[in-house]
Amino acid sequence: TDYRTFVSGIEAKDLMSDEALSLTDVRKTVKNILSGKILIGHALENDLAALQITHPWHDIRDSANYPPFMKEGETSPAVLRPRKLKELVRDKLGGDIQDLGKAHDPIEDARAA
Repeated sequence: TDYRTFVSGIEAKDLMSDEALSLTDVRKTVKNILSGKILIGHALENDLAALQITHPWHDIRDSANYPPFMKEGETSPAVLRPRKLKELVRDKLGGDIQDLGKAHDPIEDARAA
């Protein structure tokens, strides 16, 4: 099984522990937490798709889709493309996250977004 540890920070031991919640319970908990709230983050469609949940579009603030933070397309400057969170943190905040060769820290990513 590929847990995409380099992106998620999740390892097999995390899901096999006695404290691990079922996916059904995680979905229910996340839906309850987000209900009626504005969701802020970066490339949130990936997280929502992984959990197989939705959130109202008008309650989402996604730095990956915020035009002033996007980059011009390679073939056409009229086409905007999302930038990586690591780039945005470096260029806009002067910080450094997501060290090469290390698993991403989801808490660090969330704070940066």
